Amino acid sequence: MAENYLKVGYNFTYELLNFLITINNSSYSNKVYEVYGSCAENSFLSARPIYRLPNINRQELKGHITKLKKFGINFNFTLNAYSLGSKKEIIDNENTIKNYIYFLIDSGVETFTISVPLIAEYIRSISNDIGIEVSTIAHIDTITQVKLWKEYYNINKICGNLYKNRDIKFLKKLSDYCEKNDIIISLLANEFCVNGVMSSENCFTSATNCIFRDHCYQLHSLGYGVNEKLINDYPMGKCIDSRSVESIWLKSNFIRPEDMKLYNEIGINHFKLTGRTASTDFIKHLVTSYMEESFEGNLLELWKHLETINPSSKKEFFIPYSIPNKMLDGFLNFWFNNENHLCSNEVCGETCKFCDNYYLNLIKLSKEDLNL
Repeated sequence: MAENYLKVGYNFTYELLNFLITINNSSYSNKVYEVYGSCAENSFLSARPIYRLPNINRQELKGHITKLKKFGINFNFTLNAYSLGSKKEIIDNENTIKNYIYFLIDSGVETFTISVPLIAEYIRSISNDIGIEVSTIAHIDTITQVKLWKEYYNINKICGNLYKNRDIKFLKKLSDYCEKNDIIISLLANEFCVNGVMSSENCFTSATNCIFRDHCYQLHSLGYGVNEKLINDYPMGKCIDSRSVESIWLKSNFIRPEDMKLYNEIGINHFKLTGRTASTDFIKHLVTSYMEESFEGNLLELWKHLETINPSSKKEFFIPYSIPNKMLDGFLNFWFNNENHLCSNEVCGETCKFCDNYYLNLIKLSKEDLNL
């Protein structure tokens, strides 16, 4: 039995498909058990806008699903739009959505990831057996929410709320409940969504859960295009600008390859790797790092940065910050050893300065000594 099960973003290239098959046949104790993704057809059902989705036909889609399944890798199709449009649009699109679900089930899709209950209603009107996973976009932040999703729609998976990744007491209770009710819980591993500013005290930063995240998903679900800039490059430009100090990145809720073992100890061994719209090389590098549970390099190389999401852009992007990943060994122990500490109860950078002090005393000084 694998120690950890990885859910990998899929970009519909045969190079990635063959890589995943090969790495699963290697000697690693971890396994890629599932890929997830969607394509340009019916992009209004996805949390990704059409310009970020692969434009493949139904025959190609079915071919990928069939070959992956042959080698023991399930396909989880993302119907995870945050918004389905106006009431009239929802009514007008109901038959289109249901017909698409029929096609996907017939093509071998094992699970659907959803964000809104209405899509679960459509799925269960068609099949009582197909798997349903509740997306991280649904923000599960109580165990009772899981109970209701289970009772209403017989869901069998959840992707945890990103902002609960360091709430260890909650995750322990959630893991226990899911195990008793045959629900798989996976956690987002390499998501660095956070906003921050300099605090009132010099050298310290205030950072927290991204205040633009929900509206970002909503705009993308409604077809927000790459060239449709709102005021001050809202919202992604605001996110980028808010992470201009290195210590802020430590306050995002990432789980490094080396950190998975900490979550194993509280009963969680499924992890989702973001980056399904990234290049094949990026995804391969990401999967290898998590299969090996070790990464030598800049922590921020584990994330597909917002500056790179336009697939037609020819500009090279160089990560302007460097946080050596191995300098974070032991960093998450602060939360695992202090289960009553909740970042949400603190004024970051003022009532709690752990991340800032860790950066200033360990990372910054070490980098200066090494001339990095």
